This record gives sequence, C-alpha cells and structure tokens, in this order.
Amino acid sequence: MKTFYHTTPIYYVNDVPHVGHAYCTVALDALSRARRLQGDRVYFRTGTDERGQDIERIAREKGISPQEHTDRIAAVFRDLWDRLDVAYDGFIRTTDEKHKRGVLRLWSRLREATVPGGQSAIYRGKYTGWYCPRCEAFYDEEDLVQPGNSCPDHLLPCEWTEEENFFFRLSAYGDWLEKAIRNQEIRIEPEGRRNEVLSVIRQGLHDVSVSRARVKWGIPVPEEPTHVFYVWMDALTNYITALGYAEHADLYGIFWERADERLHLVGKEIIRFHCLLWPAMLKAVGEPAPTRVFAHGHLTKGGRKLSKSTGNVIDPQELSARLGPDAFRYFFLREGSFSQDWDFTDEAYTKRYNSDLANDLGNLVSRSLTMVARYCEGKVPPKGEATPALEPGPVLDRYQALDFGGALGTVWEAVTRLNQLIVVNAPWELAKDPAQRPRLDALLYGLLEGVRQIAALVSPAMPRAARRIFAMLGIDRDPGPQDLAWGVLVPGSSLGTIEPLFPRVESQNRKEAAVSEEKPVPPAAAPAAAPVPVADAPAPGGDRIDISEFARVELRAARVIAAEAVSGSKKLLKLQVDLGTEQRQVVAGIAGAYAPETLVGRTVIIVANLKPAKLMGLESNGMVLAGSIDGKPVLCSFESDVPLGTKVK
Repeated sequence: MKTFYHTTPIYYVNDVPHVGHAYCTVALDALSRARRLQGDRVYFRTGTDERGQDIERIAREKGISPQEHTDRIAAVFRDLWDRLDVAYDGFIRTTDEKHKRGVLRLWSRLREATVPGGQSAIYRGKYTGWYCPRCEAFYDEEDLVQPGNSCPDHLLPCEWTEEENFFFRLSAYGDWLEKAIRNQEIRIEPEGRRNEVLSVIRQGLHDVSVSRARVKWGIPVPEEPTHVFYVWMDALTNYITALGYAEHADLYGIFWERADERLHLVGKEIIRFHCLLWPAMLKAVGEPAPTRVFAHGHLTKGGRKLSKSTGNVIDPQELSARLGPDAFRYFFLREGSFSQDWDFTDEAYTKRYNSDLANDLGNLVSRSLTMVARYCEGKVPPKGEATPALEPGPVLDRYQALDFGGALGTVWEAVTRLNQLIVVNAPWELAKDPAQRPRLDALLYGLLEGVRQIAALVSPAMPRAARRIFAMLGIDRDPGPQDLAWGVLVPGSSLGTIEPLFPRVESQNRKEAAVSEEKPVPPAAAPAAAPVPVADAPAPGGDRIDISEFARVELRAARVIAAEAVSGSKKLLKLQVDLGTEQRQVVAGIAGAYAPETLVGRTVIIVANLKPAKLMGLESNGMVLAGSIDGKPVLCSFESDVPLGTKVK
C-alpha cells in the first residue's frame, strides 16, 4: 500500500464555481478513487481561497462583509461537489483558524531562515511595478498586453504600484529548483509546462513580495500589523495547513512528510507559483517539496474562451442536473485530453451520453442480466471456461497518468467486445438446445463477470453507476480492490433488481427532452413509434394507388439498438431504433416470432413519417415493415449493409 496526498487548487471565491473548477475537481476525485481501488491510501484535499483585495471590493459592492460573502460562495462550492459525488477528505478555507495558525508558523520559520550564501530568507524592500488587483499578481512590463498595460489574463488595465513590503529571496533558489526539476524530484507535467518553468529559471528568478500594505482583508503580518500576507504566500500554504501543519498533526506526518507522492493538480495559468515560489519557501524552512505538479488544459466553447461578460459560459450545475452526475463526470473525463485545451459542445455532450452510456454500457448491462434472469432463473450460472474480458492493469496505469480518456477508452473496448460476443454466440439460440447448456452457462457467467469488472474500473469516473450495477448483480457494497480479480461472482447467488442504467435522451422537434438519472424511465425510452401491425398480403388485383400516393410514404433503414417485451402483451415489443440522424421508439407486433435479444443490432425498414400512436400506453413513432407467413410475422430486410437512414424507394 502506498500513501498519496492529492490536492486541487483552492478556488477563488470571487464568484460561484464554473465548469473549469468542476473539471479539475472531478478529475482528481477520479484519480483518488482509482488509487483507492488498488488498495492505496489517499488524502484528497480541496477548498477555497477567500482573502484579497478583489474579495473586499466584491463584498463592498454587495453591501455585505467579506466574511459573509466568502461563507456564501464556499457553501456553493461544497454543494456542487456533493452533487457531483466528489468524495474529498478535507476542505480548507483560508479564513479557517487552523489555516491562519499554519501561515503564522511558516512565516515565523521563514523569518528565522537563511538562504544559500547566508542571507536572510525574508527582508524589507520597496516594490515598484505593475499589479493586477483581480488576480493579485505582479507583472513585468513585457508580460502586459498593449495598449493599456493590461493583465494578460483579465485583459484589464493593471495598476502602477509603489510600496514597502516584505520580500522572500526566491532568487537564491534558482540552481536548486532547476536541479530538482531536471532530476524529477519535482515532477512537472505535461512536458511543455516543465519546459516553461525551466525557461523562467534560466532567465533568472526575482525575489517575491510576500506582504501588502493596501489590502485589509487578509492575515496581518505580526511584525507589521498594517500589512497582510500576499495572497499567494497565504494561499499556497493551504497545502500543509489543511493537514494540521501548525500543530504538526499526524495527518501532516503521514500525508506530507512521508507520503509516496505529494500531488498538486492546477490550472496551467498558476503553474509558476506552484513550481517556483512554493517549493522554494518549503526548502527554506526544511520541509519536503511537492513531488508532482500537473497542469491541466482549459475548456473553450464554440472555439472561444469561456467568459461571463460575453455570455460564453458552461454551467456545471445545469449540465449535471440535465443528465445526472455520472454523465457529467464521464463526459468531461472521456471527451478531451486532460493536459490539453479542448472545445465543449452541447451536441457532443448528448451524443456521448447516448452512444457510450445508453447504447453501449446500458445495453450491455440490460441484455446480460436479462438473459440470466430468463435462462438461469436470475441466479449466477456455473463458471465453465469463461475468460476475463479485460486486464485491470493497463486501465489503472492510465488513471495514474491522468489519462482519463485512455483509461475509459480501454474499458469501452471491453464493452464493445462483450456486446459483440452476445451477437456472435446468440445465447437465445443456445438456450433452445439442452446439449448447449454448459456453453450457455459459461457465456452468461463471462458476461456477468465482464460487467462486474467493467463496473469496478469505471467506478472512479462514475461511482453512482458502478454502485447501481453492483446492486443489480446482487453485490451489496461499493467496488473495492477485491473486484479487480476475475471470478468474484459466486455461482448460484441471486441477482438484484434489474433496472435501466442510462435512459436515452432524445430530440423531438429539435428540443431536447432531458431525462434525469435520478428518475429513470424504462430502458430505451425515446420518442415513440407507431405500432407495427403485421397485415396479411392484399389479394391480387385489389385497389391500386398511384405513384404520388406511394411517394408520401417515407421508408428508411434503421438499426435496432434495444428491444424488450411490453408488459401485459403477448404480441408487442418495444424497440429503440437508430436512423442515423435520430433515435426513436417503435412498438411492433412481432413478439410471437422474435425474442427481444435477437433483434438488437439488426437492420430493419420502418415507415418514418407515420403519425405517432399509442399502444398499451406506449407512444410509437413509426412502423416496422414485416410480411405475414401463415400468420407469423417476418421482418423485411436488406441483402447487404446499408447506411442508417437510407431511403427505400
């Protein structure tokens, strides 16, 4: 067992959390869960940065105290993490008393420290330069955006500032920092950010002002009570104050001093503070430095930077409410490369949900468990010679590397293989032959075990869905280290209640009909389709229609992606069909000839422009074409594969 300390940045409470905060926090939660899944010990810390000049200004504009403002916003962050199933171990606020005590202890030790060469680590000096009150950072003139001497991040004018402050002698640590970064004592990822930090060191480091005279909302400097600590000195210290640094608590010893890895996950815009100022301050007082700093990419929307002022925003609360927390977590971890910038679209969000979660995983779980319920009386069959669907090692390695898309992509390869295994082996046919019973049992056991392993390995990304899959398998606990092995399910044990995992979300009249994960509907619930009465062939020479009448009927190729019997009916099946540009629900009168599982993956022909109708209380939006041979329906099909949506003429 290894010991890991995982931290997000502490998020600035100038406003409610945005999607970038959620992206970073969900990612670190997934890494923490993945490491716990391997049996490792993890302490996951997040929190809020609540001091500084900008907070003073915002609170004043709202007519409340800074403390009231920070209390309100910190509560919103906590609420969002609860909604997104973020299982943090500690939440630090820079207004906490234990944080203040830790900052004062670090300051006291810095005041006593000397740097290489024998000079004091802290000294008084005069600062003259450009200052951005919004990000509370100083900038060299060459870093500013012209015209207007604007902050490169906010694109608003900086202020020319002159004041006497306390300084930390960062310039004395350039050689040590370069060596520590090059020999991976401080591991900076991705490589481009590592090169950026090394470039800054080569240009020569400047001493950093660590106090402010003009700011009032902060921790006062003991030697100069009219000054408060610079927000970056204050904020960075949270990584150790959260563990009880002031009291040298047990948590500090376990997860900072002796941890196998001390990881800071940060946005790329703040990597210099975390890789230069923070390690140097720790070095000055003889404390261990972080061992790993990872800078994630940024999100854009429509190719443009996210900005409230322009209205180009992504609301994490709304997205989570729309499709549920698992869908939110899965999409953001799977869709882009975590180390690179990438573009968000609502279309991709819904498409990823429908294709990966509803079609692939949801159908695999439904089909596998339903067949066990039907052919094995709902009990786990004998093992036989089933083989593992996937190896956990490569998946967990990708989680460790923060390659979440790679980890989930590897799992989805197994999802695809198992879905194909069902089609190729046709268990509904094996069930008809008693001699094939051992083969059927081995196949079904392998499917159940594959589903269980998949649930375990997606649990870091989708903890709620994994828990629900386990419950359906009759396992009354969350996935754990024991679930990485193959063959955990005990033959003869009973399955739990089978329920839809990810109901589909459809578009009707171009308006999205959202279905919450909290209130699932029956599987494959989509815009419905018309019943499929299987009509007898008309007598030769009957009434004829002209070509214009026939042209009004729109016949199209569609693939069945889900099928189930309609409760209370011996004739009807509820089908989910994909026309390439949309999915629909069709209720078809073909249950007498076709078992539901035999239809999944099959291409059929539907009447696509039929008015919706209701059968047995189910809306149907189309009609499947079938002939009738001695009263038995026979589906119309194609000789070879055709693109979905192909028009039949």
